[in-house]
Amino acid sequence: MKKKEKWYDNARTLTTILIGIILIIIVCSQSFVAPQNFSLELFESILNHNSIYLLVLVYFILVKLPVGKKYFNYLNIFLIFIYFLSMITSALTLVQSFSLNTVLTFALNVLLVLYLVHTLFRDTRIWKDYNLSNSPFNELGNEWFYYSIIVVSSGLLAINLISTVVVRGVLIAILDCIYVLLFARYIFLYREYLDQKQLDSDNKGNFDEIREDVKEKVQEVLDKTEIDEKIVEVSHDVKEKVQEVLDKTEVDEKIVEVSNDVKEKVQKVLDKPEVEEKKVNKPKKKKVKDTKTKKEEK
Repeated sequence: MKKKEKWYDNARTLTTILIGIILIIIVCSQSFVAPQNFSLELFESILNHNSIYLLVLVYFILVKLPVGKKYFNYLNIFLIFIYFLSMITSALTLVQSFSLNTVLTFALNVLLVLYLVHTLFRDTRIWKDYNLSNSPFNELGNEWFYYSIIVVSSGLLAINLISTVVVRGVLIAILDCIYVLLFARYIFLYREYLDQKQLDSDNKGNFDEIREDVKEKVQEVLDKTEIDEKIVEVSHDVKEKVQEVLDKTEVDEKIVEVSNDVKEKVQKVLDKPEVEEKKVNKPKKKKVKDTKTKKEEK
């Protein structure tokens, strides 16, 4: 007897429920307003919370139609682009207002983008052209992505319920969480289908290689830092030695200057004419003696 498939394991049932949830969210929030002119307001409205829901609604409606099934891969590119814009918006919000709510919102969007890229691009030309099989994120399994999204979205719901005081806000927060869980389940089912069919399931990249590369780069930086420190130490030593030589040179120059001054003074003394010799007998005394002899003769 064939086992009955549960509703959350059926992609068609899941997409129908997702369409209904999105419609309820848009109606309850009542904040989506179409811009009157195609200017900056249009771009801002695209990044609006409910605008993302409206674009995702278009995606799921087209997926259920024959044209969507025919161009399924192109619709997946469109969906990834939507969530990439949402991730950029959440990153800007995180920079402007850092809180646990904005951190979890950004983390949730990053997980969704990684999950979408490494699931919806499989079995496409993009996967082969950009060598996504070498991406280390392929090591993160289907269950890992799915349960990580459940944990982060549940934490975000708890914070929103604590911070929200309006009943409509509580309802929207719960619906947002339900939508994220069902959307993650949708990606989970598609990746499970790819794994069963073994479509681009080979993983050549791994985090060990990245860790080794990062370790090598860090070691190179540390080695370079040590070399720079040694160069600085040597330069300090050289600077001190040069300063000592300069100080010694200054002292020698002063000694030379003093010796030159002394030499000049000595030379001046040597260059002076010799002092006249003193006469042993002074003329005046002789005259006195002569006068005395003359008096005696008389």
